[in-house]
Amino acid sequence: MADALLINAKGFKLINDQTLPFGLLYTAGYSLKDFTIKILDQRVDEDFEKHLLQELKQNPMVVGITCMTGPMILDALRISKAAKENSSAMVVWGGIHPTLDPEVTLENPLIDAVVLGEGEITFNELLKAVRHGKTLDGIEGIWFKDKGGNIRKNPPRKEITNLDTIERPPYELLDIERYIQIKDSRGSTRSLNMFTSRGCPHKCIYCYNLHFNKAYWRQMSTNRVNQELKYIVDTYRLKNVFFLDDNFMVNMKRVNDIAAFIKDEFSKKDFTWDILGAQVSTLKNVSSEELQFLDSTHCQSMMIGIETGSPRMMELIHKGITVEQVIEVNKKLASTNIRPYYSFMTGFPTETDDDRVASIKLMFQVKKENPHANVGTMKPVMIYPGTDIFQTALQHGFKPPKKLEDWAGFTWDNFVNIDYPWLSRKEKKRLVHMYYYTLLLNPDHLYINSRLFTLGSRILYPLAKFRLNHQIFALPIESEAIHFVQRNFM
Repeated sequence: MADALLINAKGFKLINDQTLPFGLLYTAGYSLKDFTIKILDQRVDEDFEKHLLQELKQNPMVVGITCMTGPMILDALRISKAAKENSSAMVVWGGIHPTLDPEVTLENPLIDAVVLGEGEITFNELLKAVRHGKTLDGIEGIWFKDKGGNIRKNPPRKEITNLDTIERPPYELLDIERYIQIKDSRGSTRSLNMFTSRGCPHKCIYCYNLHFNKAYWRQMSTNRVNQELKYIVDTYRLKNVFFLDDNFMVNMKRVNDIAAFIKDEFSKKDFTWDILGAQVSTLKNVSSEELQFLDSTHCQSMMIGIETGSPRMMELIHKGITVEQVIEVNKKLASTNIRPYYSFMTGFPTETDDDRVASIKLMFQVKKENPHANVGTMKPVMIYPGTDIFQTALQHGFKPPKKLEDWAGFTWDNFVNIDYPWLSRKEKKRLVHMYYYTLLLNPDHLYINSRLFTLGSRILYPLAKFRLNHQIFALPIESEAIHFVQRNFM
């Protein structure tokens, strides 16, 4: 019997999401010396309901569920209900949404406690208290309900400063083959994800990091990264690793040292690697020679958030970059084989059509100056609780949900139904079509591994480009078609 059952809920699954549940893995790893822990992942487990009931019947002390804002909330609530009906376990939520909106989360009768921020130490102390029949009073980083149903707010816990002290994720708790990714965009080879740092020092108003990690960036040492990298590559016969750090390239000496290790250790294995978190504000200070070196180590791609081509909007969202810097960085990357994946956003308060046109123009400019760049998508912005843009939205008439389950609708797929007072329903539909047409600009999308999508995108690319350049979205048949394909075949 497991002392604790940790669960990754599914939510809306548009693409084949095989990202390892790192939050649960690191949390479990810290407590395995004291407790037995089981992890279930609804995203990859075809018999999840059966396995969930099997574990609940063994009556674990605690059921811990990680949750992000959006449809994941509904699945997490269903799991919480099952835990209440089939066990006497304490139901504890953690992750981004409960951390950013703990009070509304705890007001739901199915939830007993919330872990705020990093869970390793906090969850361990919670388990010890439950084992010994103690209350959760005094445990930093915990909000909980007392016996009278009143919400008790313990002080926050400081972030872990030395990430080298954290145990290696206990990969053995998972069936790793379910998470091995074989995607065209990563060379159709065995790939896994990995984290080497936490947080981001930038202050973009739409990002959870500003409050979840207090804009505090922390890194694993190069030696620790190299050890873990070698372990997963050798153990799971990998040919690619995708670094998922929110901002991998803050410390370029560290990046260069990791790249040098990759080149020395794996050069004979046709090994490649990709970076999720790269910022223009960092890359503008990286020399062409350094980028050429990363290229020589078979770094394949970088995901780079531009978000807007409008100087006014860049300032409003505190992006900390200029359009000129974007163009400069793109030109430097064009001299390498490293493919940049530029992301954009739309739907911000006060954003105008001129701002959106500026983003489209920048998309096509960077593509023209760097033909192997991936220039989309332009996704509608989601207003998440606890972010700075949440406060901006309130000033523009936004009325946030008062119940936890109502936050489940905050997803781009439901964008037209979200009440953003600064956008009419017609405007929201238009922004959704813009998203789909920018998606069609990317046949070799980093996250979508579908031959049907790739073929359709290549055929529809010229029409999508024409529509975006001229802002013509009447009779959006292609947009509706790609939406249908995504929902039913990916």
